[in-house]
Amino acid sequence: MLAPEFLHYCAVGITVALGSIGTGIGQGIGAFSAINALSRQKSGRDNIFRAMVIGLAFVESGIILALVISLIMLFGGGIKITMPIAIAEIGIALAIGVAATAISIGSSFAVKSACTSMSVQPFFSQKILTLMLLSQSIIEAPVVFAFIISLIIRTNFSPTLTIFEGVKLLAAGLCITLGCLGPCIGQGIFANSSCRAAGLNKNAYNKIFTFSIINQAVIETPLIFCLLISVFIIFLPVPILNPFTSTINFLVAGITIGMGALGTSTSAGLVASKSCYQIALEPENYSILFRTTILAQAFIESNAIYALLIAIFLAIR
Repeated sequence: MLAPEFLHYCAVGITVALGSIGTGIGQGIGAFSAINALSRQKSGRDNIFRAMVIGLAFVESGIILALVISLIMLFGGGIKITMPIAIAEIGIALAIGVAATAISIGSSFAVKSACTSMSVQPFFSQKILTLMLLSQSIIEAPVVFAFIISLIIRTNFSPTLTIFEGVKLLAAGLCITLGCLGPCIGQGIFANSSCRAAGLNKNAYNKIFTFSIINQAVIETPLIFCLLISVFIIFLPVPILNPFTSTINFLVAGITIGMGALGTSTSAGLVASKSCYQIALEPENYSILFRTTILAQAFIESNAIYALLIAIFLAIR
């Protein structure tokens, strides 16, 4: 029989192992692009170097949060590791590990395009750096949400935790695990386009900056739905009369909204990235591009709303 200690120590390792994959890849992408930009532009080398250092620090933030959770699980103590607790810890490991990997890769594309744009517009580097930092700050949201959910899951550990409650907490972790993928993909695609657009046309910067704030919030919306469902799952009780069915419902609810967020945020990021690039080329068409993008995203976001409704119905059934 599988020992709970085995799952416990697997969760401790998986947390950092998963996070390190994306962080390593992301920092490689950012550094590669920065070195390439340095070789192309002599006058802006200091600004490019500064952007690389700050950008790579943001990329690394995910693995630092994963390390904190891993250490809490390893040295937190105070509770005997039972099978329900070990199962819940797997949910924690997946949530923070996958989120750390996803945000690191997504954030690296902001560094990549910002460094490239600085090599094209060396005297406009400070503005490009500001846009890069804005993009990276918003991309960080999934790992912050995963960190919060991980801590909340851990506060629900007790010696009396049943196997059904352990699986329920696993479902909450899976919900945020899947939910972070789409927003990170969408934000990475959009950040790559917006930072690149700033280097194409500095006169359109104000329009690009405003457009970025609004669209990054839209891309992130499905993640908030996943956070709500995850919290919902954690605090809803498992019925005594029919715990098996309710536990299955919790699992399916988490997967439903997580998968719904994946397609929605990715598509919203694709639409916004194309519009942002066109704004740089044709700033006089900003109004029509903005309206068209928001309308398209409204249709796209409806998919996440449908998934949210079904997830709620499943959770309370």
